[in-house]
Amino acid sequence: MAKTVSASSKDILAATYLQPAIQFITDVTPVLITNVQKAWSHYKSLPQEYILLFIGFVYCFFGGVFPSLLSAIEAAKHGGIVELGTALNTLSVEALGIVNASKKDDDLDEDADGKKDVTQIDAKALIVRKANLIMTKMNPQKINEALNSIYKVWLAVVATLTLEFAQTVALAMSIGHFLKKPCDRYLSPMIKNALPDKYDKWVPILLGWATKSIAMSIAWSFNSVISAVSSSMVGSLFITRALIKIANDREMTFNGLIPKDDKNTQIDELASYVFAFMGVWFQFKIQFSLPVIMRLFLWPIEIAEWFIQWSVTGS
Repeated sequence: MAKTVSASSKDILAATYLQPAIQFITDVTPVLITNVQKAWSHYKSLPQEYILLFIGFVYCFFGGVFPSLLSAIEAAKHGGIVELGTALNTLSVEALGIVNASKKDDDLDEDADGKKDVTQIDAKALIVRKANLIMTKMNPQKINEALNSIYKVWLAVVATLTLEFAQTVALAMSIGHFLKKPCDRYLSPMIKNALPDKYDKWVPILLGWATKSIAMSIAWSFNSVISAVSSSMVGSLFITRALIKIANDREMTFNGLIPKDDKNTQIDELASYVFAFMGVWFQFKIQFSLPVIMRLFLWPIEIAEWFIQWSVTGS
């Protein structure tokens, strides 16, 4: 009787959770990869001046919000952005191949009983079946080379950012050490008294994470001010030069006020002061934090920013 109940529970687990999860992955993965590829193709087809305008806008008005992310992108360009693109393309091709093979596997009815085979096995057998499919359909050599390329670029990015934000790292470590002593002296005993004795060993670890997070937040707040000013100046120049190019392409010279290029004029630099001031003012206005409405759309970028900051200063 126990074996029957156990088998039944496995069937319920496979039907209720595992099979829908696999179906969701096989349905979503191709759509996600296809849309990313379309977005990248559209980005590559855009005129350079519009790309420069967008980059300048981000630098000018959000450079202090995403200081490490923008620096990481620049570091990745020098660390092997082409190899990174090739690696991601390789992984997407392999993923699509496995997804397509999984869809064909889901439709198999080898015993010809009118029911799909995957619906007649328990959770453990389904996992083994899909794992075997992945192992046989993927190219391990290509996967290994792609992951190595991504790892090399990531190491180059972390190394570059560690040097670039060395002062921020030192400040975060100093603040963390400063906060640790009072936390260990005053907070640790209070928390231990409030928790059962068996959880006491977790208190120093959790306090360490908390003080490190607070230290990072304070240190990066100071860095955001510096990044806001510097990135606004760089971004504003990108904006004005892009606008000059766009105006000339549309033959909007405004009676000769707009020069034909930015090489023999100071108009781009003079106009950039206005954009730089607006960028710095805007970033101080939002207190280096995205408005709620923008967070709904840019939360993945915020997570990436936090992850990079932790990677640089969290060790």
